[in-house]
Amino acid sequence: MTLSLIAVYAIAVALFMVLLISLGFQPRIVTRLTGVLLLITGIFGTLFYGYGFYTNYGSIPQAVARTLFAVFCMFLGRNEIGAISSAPLFQSPVMLIFLYLTHLLALYCTASAVVAAIGTRLIRTLNLLLLRRGNLSLIFGVSDETVSFAQKLPKKTKKLFVDSGNGSSFDSKILHMGSLMFSDNDAKNGTADFLRHIGFRPGKRSLSVYCLDDNPSANLRYAQSLLGSLEKAGILPEQTSLTLILPDESVSSDFQASGSRYGYGSVLAYEREALLARLMVEAFPPCDTMRFDGRGKACENFEALIVGFGKTGQAVLRALVMNGQFTASRFHATIVAKGYAQQAGSFFSRYPAIREQYDLTFIDADARSVELYEQIQKTGPALNYVAICTGNDKEAGEIAVEFARLFETLGIDALILQCGGSVIRKNADRRGEAKTVSVLIPEILSSDQMDAAAMQINYAYYRSRGLSARELWAQCDYFSRMSCRASADFLNAFLRLAGTDRETAKRDDFALEAQVLENLAQTEHLRWNAFHYSMGYRPMPEDVWLERAEIYRRQKAAGETPIRIGKDPEKRLHACLIGWDELDALSEKENAVTGGTTDYKQSDRDNVEMLFALLKEAPEGGD
Repeated sequence: MTLSLIAVYAIAVALFMVLLISLGFQPRIVTRLTGVLLLITGIFGTLFYGYGFYTNYGSIPQAVARTLFAVFCMFLGRNEIGAISSAPLFQSPVMLIFLYLTHLLALYCTASAVVAAIGTRLIRTLNLLLLRRGNLSLIFGVSDETVSFAQKLPKKTKKLFVDSGNGSSFDSKILHMGSLMFSDNDAKNGTADFLRHIGFRPGKRSLSVYCLDDNPSANLRYAQSLLGSLEKAGILPEQTSLTLILPDESVSSDFQASGSRYGYGSVLAYEREALLARLMVEAFPPCDTMRFDGRGKACENFEALIVGFGKTGQAVLRALVMNGQFTASRFHATIVAKGYAQQAGSFFSRYPAIREQYDLTFIDADARSVELYEQIQKTGPALNYVAICTGNDKEAGEIAVEFARLFETLGIDALILQCGGSVIRKNADRRGEAKTVSVLIPEILSSDQMDAAAMQINYAYYRSRGLSARELWAQCDYFSRMSCRASADFLNAFLRLAGTDRETAKRDDFALEAQVLENLAQTEHLRWNAFHYSMGYRPMPEDVWLERAEIYRRQKAAGETPIRIGKDPEKRLHACLIGWDELDALSEKENAVTGGTTDYKQSDRDNVEMLFALLKEAPEGGD
């Protein structure tokens, strides 16, 4: 009697402890454990009751029916042990204990399901209450990558996810991050009711929206729908920011608040491939593959090789054009892709000046072709940068290994990168250890982090208006923001060209020598040109400039606000897209019409000096 009582107590305590411990597990683990125990309990319950009922009653239909009923009742806390205890097998105390254990396991399965349901509901309620306080980050699209991205955002920011349709398996993980995932229709459509549900209203709280679903068109629809709800709810533009992956980044300016037009306070928009290319030049700057004289000039040309010319290869070319321009250096890129002409029509239609203004060599062949290897041997040690963009990770990895062997034989010290999907990979080589960088990182996708330097550049241009840097940034159109961002991204290259570093440049006694400044100004003009070419601009023809000059005269004589002669944003034409040595003549020609004192060369010098001045103003540890 005493031993039996001890056994009862021991089993009861053990089961209770199991329940307590299970509360500390991830729900995903509890679900799997419960599923296994459910299967085991069902099997043993069927075996025990099937045997007992058949032995005692002998009727197969009756035994089957009562067995199913008894097994079902096990999970509801009832038992039919008395009906089968007279069977010979259960005359053994050991087997009877096993029968009771089977019932206890059934109760555990039921209890754990109830506890999990109550616990999940409680955690969701608590997380929702916490979401109603502090700044919010809303991530549209649920995947391993977006969940990992959210974990890298500042801890003080509350995170919530909107599931576009396939993220239910992440609910438990998101819940235990202190976040919530919403999948109801109001959430999926970004309605005003959804905003009320999460407690977001006009005030000081901010909402950072990240539309990162694998379907770029879904990102576009969600950003548009949410924008309408934000306007309806009276949310101020400066409370919001938007980062989204689009099917076509040319429509991104529609989301930017500008003047009287409602929009998001800050917008970062990328085609997925453009985002990958931006990450590439952020993590592996072209200037780091170059040698400079420390006085503003390059000591070598920039030579790039791009394998593959689909959307990723095209985005990589744009990024290298924008970040590979240096005084005393020639930019050249070799693009090797089988059937490239069938893939590049849209690209060169949107960015015609890239092919017109830069030295590009196209090879219509496979990356393993004799033609390419002959070209590499011809280029030799001059090669700086290799980006493999085949769209096939396995193939890209094999090509990278083959290139590395060839380069070692030829003495080529070029950077070899594999660009595809959402990551950039570099194998271990003489430049350092292997490195893999994911696209979805806050440094790239968070406007607050990426725009800090760009915002200060914009402020430097317009501080005379008496507004704060953030207020001026809120009034800045999308193209101007992209221009400021491109300028900020190039600062490290200017430091390399000048032969200095951030800490030295921040010192009060630091100043650029006149010749160094002149050389950097020439690079600034090259960079400025490259940015405009990569945004679809072309040089303004002389006859167009003369027509606009005449329009300027008529408007000024009529007392109207005259057009800017040298820039036509609608047709993407700009008169300053010329060489450095031609700028003085353009300045004189324009001043003859306007009566002004424009000096375009001086503008480039001023831009360089402003960048270095901003370094001195930056807080310690900042950019």
